[in-house]
Amino acid sequence: MGMYGIETRTYEAKNFFAGDFQTLTETGTAGGELVEHTPVTENSEGKIVAVTAETVANVVGITAAAAAADEPVVYYMTGEFFQEALNMPDGVTAEDIKGPLRKMSIFLRTLN
Repeated sequence: MGMYGIETRTYEAKNFFAGDFQTLTETGTAGGELVEHTPVTENSEGKIVAVTAETVANVVGITAAAAAADEPVVYYMTGEFFQEALNMPDGVTAEDIKGPLRKMSIFLRTLN
């Protein structure tokens, strides 16, 4: 089992980062359970939560790793990523998020 985890991680890293654009990270507190590579925003309490169709314009980054509620969560504030590798919340599409992410120097690329 452990070996499979290592292979998965290597595979994801290779197909998550889409270029050499510098990545900057920030750490916040998760406002709920988060999976890695999810576009996130801050809720009214200042905690980091997945974006929704309503909050997509307020995106602050993309999670670097999974986190449980009320745990520290690291998220990317800049970088180039493959949109296929993102974990999009229900009701949010890559097209919805591309513009807001670009304003903060996060660029989405396609694998093709």
